Amino acid sequence: MGVFQHGGGAMFSKVTPIGILQTHSRTLLSLLPRVQDGDVETVHAARVVSRRIREVVPLTHEWYRRDTVTDLEDRFRRIGRSLGRVRDADARIALLAYLETRVPSAAPSLVVLGHERERERLELMRKLIKRFERLDVERLLGDMAAGRPRPIRPWTRIAGGWRERLRRTLAERARAAGESVHRATGIYFPNRSHRTRIAVKKFRYAVEIAGATGVGPAAGDALRQLKKTQDVLGDLHDRQVLVDELPKEAIPHSAEVDADQIRLVVQIVEAECRDLHARYLHRRPELLQICSRTERAFAERRMPIAPIATAIAFSSAVYLWRRASTGGLEKTRERDVSVRIPIPGTAPIGR
Repeated sequence: MGVFQHGGGAMFSKVTPIGILQTHSRTLLSLLPRVQDGDVETVHAARVVSRRIREVVPLTHEWYRRDTVTDLEDRFRRIGRSLGRVRDADARIALLAYLETRVPSAAPSLVVLGHERERERLELMRKLIKRFERLDVERLLGDMAAGRPRPIRPWTRIAGGWRERLRRTLAERARAAGESVHRATGIYFPNRSHRTRIAVKKFRYAVEIAGATGVGPAAGDALRQLKKTQDVLGDLHDRQVLVDELPKEAIPHSAEVDADQIRLVVQIVEAECRDLHARYLHRRPELLQICSRTERAFAERRMPIAPIATAIAFSSAVYLWRRASTGGLEKTRERDVSVRIPIPGTAPIGR
């Protein structure tokens, strides 16, 4: 039924946030060469991966020091913003190209606008490359992908606090998405629909992590519904941005841009916005059901005390036994535990 239920067998899952982080870091590292070449599809893929990294980083406190986690959150926020700006430019360019065939009579003006957006995109790519160089993104991702951080506490893998944090996040994201859907109402409010898209996206990424780590089951149906809803709202947002921009182009600033052609395009894009909003409303009941049942399943959930106590007692005993048996090697291992990810310094960047 597309409902994300609480996972009962999560305690011994082998997948942890640090493993997910390293996998995504390797993926993003492999995409960097084509990102720096400006490849459209790769930029979009890199943006998605960077968003997944941002989602899992807050769950790695059991492996990294708090200041390291904070640094990573800040750096990947900036990385994501740079990728997002280029992606938004690509979406506008693609939409203008689509409208050239959708509204052939307006093609001459749309071609001119498309060329202008291409120039803007080039400038955004230059800024992205410079920011990546300042952040030394390649080195950062290489360190994250190759690192083997050890849990700060030996029982983390079995009863890590990240599980409880992820459960709370799931409940909070489900509630936030549901509230956003209700606030958006059945009338089209562009800003409210955009906020709903963001809330659904955040909820979806939390569901992905929960399924991968065993905190929740593999939520195939729920995940598909969230993704489809996000896609519909994303297409709606891209068109709305274009609708907001195009009237400015109707003001004659170039002999090659015809105001009547632009007004016709606006009317057609507005009609597509209405159609996309209707498609979203068709999905809304199932979306609300997913949000409601997920919130109920994960709100106020806690790991049973007995399993936690057993896990901690057992792992602590093993830890003490190893400590007693390793003798002089302990100081070296303590240094291994406390080592931070090497993160290069960066120069201030204007926003």
